[in-house]
Amino acid sequence: MAIAEHSLEMRGMPHRDLEEYFLAIGGKYVGQGTYLGPNWEVKLSDEWTCSLRLIQIPATLVTFRVNEEDWQQIYNAFRLRFLSAGG
Repeated sequence: MAIAEHSLEMRGMPHRDLEEYFLAIGGKYVGQGTYLGPNWEVKLSDEWTCSLRLIQIPATLVTFRVNEEDWQQIYNAFRLRFLSAGG
C-alpha cells in the first residue's frame, strides 16, 4: 500500500471544528497538531487569518497522510462534513 500525502487549505472553518471532527471519527491527538486514526494521520497547521477584501476569515492547512486506496473515501467524508454555501 502506497502512503500518499494530500493537503487542503480550509478557509472559514474554525480550527476547533477541525480538531473536533478528527476526534469524533476516532482520531487521537498525539501532539503538535497531529491526529492519528485507524488508517490515517492528519496534521493541522496553526490557524491564520485570511483577508478577503474587508472580511477576515480563519484558515488552516490540513495535511493528510493516508493509504492511497483509502484517500477518496476519507476525502469525500471530510468534504461532506465541511460543505458550506458561500455567497
